[in-house]
Amino acid sequence: MNETLVFTISMVFYLLAFVMFSASISLDRNNLYKIARYLIGIGIISASTGLGMRWYSAGHPPISNMYESLVCLSTFLAIAGFLFSYNRPLPMLEGGSAVGSLLMIGIASLFSSEIRPLIPALQSYWLHLHVSLAFVGEACFALAFILSYMYCFRQILVPRNAELISFKERILALSVVAGLPVFFAGGMMLLYFHLKSHPVFIERSSALLYGVILPTCLMAGILMVLTYLFRGAIGEKTEKWLPSLQVLDNLTYRAIALGYPLFTVGGLIFGMVWANKAWGRYWGWDPKETWALITFLVYSAYLHVRLTRGWNGIWTACLSVLGFIVTMFTLFGVNLLVSSLHSYAGY
Repeated sequence: MNETLVFTISMVFYLLAFVMFSASISLDRNNLYKIARYLIGIGIISASTGLGMRWYSAGHPPISNMYESLVCLSTFLAIAGFLFSYNRPLPMLEGGSAVGSLLMIGIASLFSSEIRPLIPALQSYWLHLHVSLAFVGEACFALAFILSYMYCFRQILVPRNAELISFKERILALSVVAGLPVFFAGGMMLLYFHLKSHPVFIERSSALLYGVILPTCLMAGILMVLTYLFRGAIGEKTEKWLPSLQVLDNLTYRAIALGYPLFTVGGLIFGMVWANKAWGRYWGWDPKETWALITFLVYSAYLHVRLTRGWNGIWTACLSVLGFIVTMFTLFGVNLLVSSLHSYAGY
């Protein structure tokens, strides 16, 4: 109960931080931005305390099932957003990381938080190395996703003659900005129907529908309409609070360049070593292994075309968005929808 209360407190502070970040942008008040930084810092401390309490109670790192994984990943995301903008104020990025952390804890509450003994396959110090490093890498990928979304958002709002942006690029950016909320709603509906099919999760699936999906869809729709109606005023604010397209593109690259080796070492290399110790083989084309490899290949393609082909801008932003979608399917879809050796992480 105390642990649940601590995570609830962190959710409240993430929400307050998002409100303050939004207010600092709309009202052009730097003091509100500083307050938002303090609030998200308190939320991080609270969530970290909750993770420590669960680690102490369970006797193992809180990364053994879906509830623990989401709470842990949400904390890493909040920390990554806080540190990434330490030297350069990025209120939209920090607000996005606060919302992402808030949603992850909220979705985590749908799954069982009961502490259970580790199954034999998980009783290894490789659990610490494999999962924790992979999650830090995925937190960096989440930051890159937020930055890519911001890139597309800024490309829509800037005046047509301000930067050399083709009509095709604007349409592609608009598709990303408008399509991702629809994609998110569709993913949440799939999760809703999946949970509804399990008798133990019927009540929680209703909470997901009425507490997350419908309010989020309503809010996204309202924001889209307001953004279109007040695009001129929002564009002026964007010039002040959002970096140029080139800077956003470079920040996305930095986030992926940081997360890529962490995910590669933690998610793939350490995972293969652990698989050999647990199951007697390094690679077996298990669905989780396969989708982790697909995630690695997508981000490898991003780095390849950027560093060797000179690609940048909207095309690499779309690759970043695609990479994060694949990452989330590796976390959710494989665990919940596909039978595999990693199915123990589903609930």
